[in-house]
Amino acid sequence: MKNNKKSFTLGVCNGETASACLFEKGILVAAASEERFTRKKYDQSFPVRSIEYLLSHSNIKLNEIEHIAYAWCKGFHPDLKTKYDKRSEECKKISEESFKIFSEKIKSETHRDKPILKKFKDWAKTSLSSKQQISQFYHHEAHAASAALLSPFDKGLVLTSDGRGDFESLAVWLFDRNNSISLKKIYSSTSSDSLGYFYGRITGLLGFKPMKHEGKITGLAAHGDPVKALPLMKKMINVKNGELIASFGNYYRPYFTPYTQILIDEVNKFSREDIAAAAQKHLEWCLCEILNYYCKKLNLNSIPLMLAGGTFGNVKATQVLKSLNYINKVFVQPQMGDGGLCIGAAALSLHSRKIKVNPLKNVYLGPPIKNINIDLLKQKFPKLNFDKYESLEKEMCKDLTNNKVLGLVRGRMEFGPRALCNRSIIYKTSDRSINDWLNKRLKRTEFMPFAPVIRNETAEIAFKNYSPNDFTLKFMTSTIDCSEKFSEKCPAVSHIDKTARPQVVFKKDDSFLWNLLKKWEEISSEMSLVNTSFNAHEEPIVCNEKEAIDALTNKMVDILYIENIRISFKENNK
Repeated sequence: MKNNKKSFTLGVCNGETASACLFEKGILVAAASEERFTRKKYDQSFPVRSIEYLLSHSNIKLNEIEHIAYAWCKGFHPDLKTKYDKRSEECKKISEESFKIFSEKIKSETHRDKPILKKFKDWAKTSLSSKQQISQFYHHEAHAASAALLSPFDKGLVLTSDGRGDFESLAVWLFDRNNSISLKKIYSSTSSDSLGYFYGRITGLLGFKPMKHEGKITGLAAHGDPVKALPLMKKMINVKNGELIASFGNYYRPYFTPYTQILIDEVNKFSREDIAAAAQKHLEWCLCEILNYYCKKLNLNSIPLMLAGGTFGNVKATQVLKSLNYINKVFVQPQMGDGGLCIGAAALSLHSRKIKVNPLKNVYLGPPIKNINIDLLKQKFPKLNFDKYESLEKEMCKDLTNNKVLGLVRGRMEFGPRALCNRSIIYKTSDRSINDWLNKRLKRTEFMPFAPVIRNETAEIAFKNYSPNDFTLKFMTSTIDCSEKFSEKCPAVSHIDKTARPQVVFKKDDSFLWNLLKKWEEISSEMSLVNTSFNAHEEPIVCNEKEAIDALTNKMVDILYIENIRISFKENNK
């Protein structure tokens, strides 16, 4: 007799961008971050609302879930002791200050993580029964699993990198899905020798917020000359014999702030753009140097690369890694930051129980749009028109032709930092001035580039060396070089360095979006549409129809499309 009992695994993480996910057997069926419900960007509180959503989505109760997996902070792995002892001795030889900085970081990390872990333990104690099995996993182990086990690959190399987690900041792994222990760590750096802290400190030094605005440094970098300030970057952190080595002292500390006056004075000798360009170039070089070292050492050639950790929100770095001779394909786990640790933890729990984890198909894993009652909405919003259509493509193209900024809300919300046209703002790509006026409207920095959404067929002529098998372009996790034709026809989404960060759409995956893009190409002769996340600066992406309508009434967009309903202002209420 067949056993039809459903088997669920809950994944939880509660540090930066607290999140939760749910696997049914080996399939990821739902995932969400707490910020989308509380409306607090990067919310670190325990993901109670996220878990409530997961349970509601699968129509189950918490006590029906047999396995709960946790990752964010587990503690100090005993295997790290040798590395820390060695690094400690090296710091002593350099200076008393270097040793002091390194030692203090260990204490501060321990102190900071204890209450985070306690929140999970307190929740487990009050919410779970003794029959439910809890598994805890290390930070970078979970990052690696989220990239490897959710990838389409069975073997390859995994690179994880972020600010820090469980006393590590970067790790290199060998992956074999068919082994009982699928991940073998071959190198890791201490949490003090951190590319995440390096890049975050540059973010702060240039007047932005570390842990929030690193993407602005990537955007700004395209406007500068990396050569001028590169020696300064090397004074902060470098790679020697395949190891990340930071210089603790005046130029670098394993924290986002503060900065010494010596460092501030050195940075002020250069333009903002040149500092950003040098930091970006140095980050790319360090990552490539580490991968090159271990690929040569292990005699690896033409293998897949899987990436996770906050560092790989950096789409320019991913493009550079894709060009390495040793690498043939790349997969970046789309929720690459700490919000994705819940996926890695759950995947590790499944793999340990010999349950195959299915590759990630899409990230439409959040709450869906509810059935909309137009009559009730008309009463609640008397200044708005609500028009229902069988097919939206014609109306949307008409609005785009009339220079309208459209909000598009449909289906289930995306999991991760990228909006992939289920919670997006879209616009035409021929307007060169969009980076100025639309960024101002959204209260974003003017130099931040917009991204295109484009059909797979058109991508073949829009981008250089494009491959339909490039998984990074499906999830907007890498830039790519643009063709001259694309840069000319779509200047709004072609950055100053002639790259773009596209979302490539296949008809088999999303026929509505594919048809919309095809119709727009025919009408406009443009090759794509602008796709930017549906949120104002410092706010989470909209989750539900109410937040989308609020965005319309606040003039963030001109016209709002929710499922098959077009919402606009009545003529006398514009």
